Amino acid sequence: MSFNWELIKKGAEEGLGALKEGVSVANSSGKILGKEVELTLVQGQVGKIFLRLGSLAYENHSKGGDQFYGNEEVKGLIARVEGQKMRVKEIETEIETIRREERQRATKAEEQLPLSYM
Repeated sequence: MSFNWELIKKGAEEGLGALKEGVSVANSSGKILGKEVELTLVQGQVGKIFLRLGSLAYENHSKGGDQFYGNEEVKGLIARVEGQKMRVKEIETEIETIRREERQRATKAEEQLPLSYM
């Protein structure tokens, strides 16, 4: 009985490749999760800003004010909302980029698999 070292070496290399791919996917999933948490935090901040804006609108109305948009705090809050909206778009783009890269890696890994694994 002859021992086939080449077959063992090939199996080990394929196993190592699969392990590296698994680690890569886990890393990508972790990045996506981190971005989704960041997205949730930013959206929560926007909600708090809107609460403050609503409070200011009520205070202005109850005092008979008609210069709501002239209020410096209101202007600042609106600017913060706009900034947070831009950040939300950035985070969503980053998540989509990570997902696209993950799909490309998965496709490449599938193409490299021997037919016996498909």
